[in-house]
Amino acid sequence: MKHVALGMGLSDYYDHGIARGIVRYAKEQPGWRLYGHGWMFSPLEDLSNWNGDGVIARIEYEEQVQSFSKLECPVVDVANAFRIPRVFNVSNDDYETGKLAGRYFSENGFTSFAYCGTSPGEWSRERLEGFKTETGFGDLPCFERPLKWWLKETYSVELALFLAKLPRPAALFTCNDKVGLRVSSICAGEGFAVPDELAILGVDNEDIPCELANPSLSSIELRLETIGAMAAARLDELMRSPGSTPRETKAVKVTPMDIIERKSSSAYASRDPLVVDVFRLIRAQDGHLRSVSDLVEELAMGRRSLETRFKQETGKTLHQSLISQKIRVASRILRTTNKTMEAVADEAGFGSTQRFFAHFRKQTGTTPADYRRAGNTM
Repeated sequence: MKHVALGMGLSDYYDHGIARGIVRYAKEQPGWRLYGHGWMFSPLEDLSNWNGDGVIARIEYEEQVQSFSKLECPVVDVANAFRIPRVFNVSNDDYETGKLAGRYFSENGFTSFAYCGTSPGEWSRERLEGFKTETGFGDLPCFERPLKWWLKETYSVELALFLAKLPRPAALFTCNDKVGLRVSSICAGEGFAVPDELAILGVDNEDIPCELANPSLSSIELRLETIGAMAAARLDELMRSPGSTPRETKAVKVTPMDIIERKSSSAYASRDPLVVDVFRLIRAQDGHLRSVSDLVEELAMGRRSLETRFKQETGKTLHQSLISQKIRVASRILRTTNKTMEAVADEAGFGSTQRFFAHFRKQTGTTPADYRRAGNTM
């Protein structure tokens, strides 16, 4: 029997996703018994004196580092906040997460970028570095505070002043959804228009808080269940050969899933109000069902003039932008439902399954079926 402790509070979306992956792996193994804080596990009282076979932990705070580093059994960390001797790391690829955010905002026409994150914390620092790399801005405005500050602070004059000074329109990447929601609350209180003045993107896709925010918060979805299952597999390897060095000692990184776009970032940064209006129409609730002719009619402008101005500003045709929005809608349906490919193609506005498959593979580099399978392994 292998006795494995979960060093996490199971108090938020991140913990729940990780735990689901661990539980999934444990059920497939003979003789795993999980201990943790919560009714679904055997009770765990004092982790600092744990004498079981292994630990999977989310080590977020400096005061936790010493107690975990002293444990005699193997420890796998899923937070990537600190580099700890003898503690192995399986976590989200935070650098790639930052790059994904930078690419998203750059494609939406933004040239002013900012970051709100935590310090200390390797995961936040790596997200910032990826964001800088992708945007090409090595010295972008940053507002960083300890994680506990973000969790407890309800209003900050310092943060309000930081946001007020950003050149408009600005793309603001926040290290996670909790920070994104704090920023969104400050914007509402100060009268900063989101997303027209400040577009906000978080990380974790805590779906209920993100949907309930006003405006709803866009977020990067992580493969939390995959991280949990891979952390359990790494711990299993360590427990099978106690005292020996595993074949692979470097950190395991799991690429993020995708950006779930909601209202907080659904804007295109342009000095041409016509281009802004086009994107508002395309990204409206049924925008993906519009045609180029519909856009021309709704904007009461000649087709050639509209196409020319749009292409000059964005580098894309109206048709290409409509296809991109259809792909976003299709991706959401694939991630969140078990609808047939025919139903997905129809709901996303492609007209035919063949056309849907061709456009999806061209834009994403994978097939709809493979995309859905990848999402189901989170």
